[in-house]
Amino acid sequence: MQDLVGIAYCSRPTGFSFDQVDEILRVSQRNNDRDALTGALIYDNTTFLQWLEGGEEEIRRVFGRISRDPRHADIKLLTVRKLEDRWFPDWSMTAAVTQDQALRGLKLVPHLSLSRFDPHEWSDEDVTCFMTALSDYLTRRPAPKSERVQERVTPRKPASDPVASLDRHLGRRI
Repeated sequence: MQDLVGIAYCSRPTGFSFDQVDEILRVSQRNNDRDALTGALIYDNTTFLQWLEGGEEEIRRVFGRISRDPRHADIKLLTVRKLEDRWFPDWSMTAAVTQDQALRGLKLVPHLSLSRFDPHEWSDEDVTCFMTALSDYLTRRPAPKSERVQERVTPRKPASDPVASLDRHLGRRI
């Protein structure tokens, strides 16, 4: 049995209109159902923040697809965690989407200022705290504990390659 892994990444949309979010969610839900992935997508018309969880191979495959998708720019892998249990077990892909920066009204994490939603600047702890709070909010139960995957000291590919960063976190030789 594969280890259960959760990742969070953020990106900036390019060549993308707000109206396309519904279609992306439909395709993501269908693909995630097929690949036994669950997660959450937060989008505020300037930034995507996504949490994906599932088997290592499936996570690697979908993150590879995302990193090659021309609708994403400035992709940053924020965290990779081994999970005891899923944080979003009932959601092939749930979403918090707003066209007008209304995410600042979502007061899940008191110490994070959502008045300027910019997960590119968040720490691993900020991302984990936010996603844990979102999981608690959506499932009405405490999120399971997890441990941060230790990153290798020597990168094998340039840091600008988000898939190489995922490989390092998962301990793969590339």
